[in-house]
Amino acid sequence: WKNDYQQKDGKKLLVKKTSLDAGSVKDIVFQLKKEIPASVTVIISDAGNKPMITVGVSADLEQHYQAGAIVKELAKEIQGGGGGNPGFATAGGKNTAGIENAYQKALQL
Repeated sequence: WKNDYQQKDGKKLLVKKTSLDAGSVKDIVFQLKKEIPASVTVIISDAGNKPMITVGVSADLEQHYQAGAIVKELAKEIQGGGGGNPGFATAGGKNTAGIENAYQKALQL
């Protein structure tokens, strides 16, 4: 997934859809935010037919981007909620039909 980051204004953005479970997604996001500086990682998962959004922000960007704020905004699309800290946040929801909208919204970050 490291090669899938898009460059945007000197920062890197990864938005990915997957069916991996929450634990696997969390591990991947923590690994990527450590290895990829100046990055925002958004993983949208539908494991078990339950939509979930996970956001990771590399430590060098936490002053500018808050994972908790990003996840709250995206969670509206899946009729969900969640939160976290500036570097890592998750949200679960009820509306799998909103996954595509959340994906498109995340690409605009």
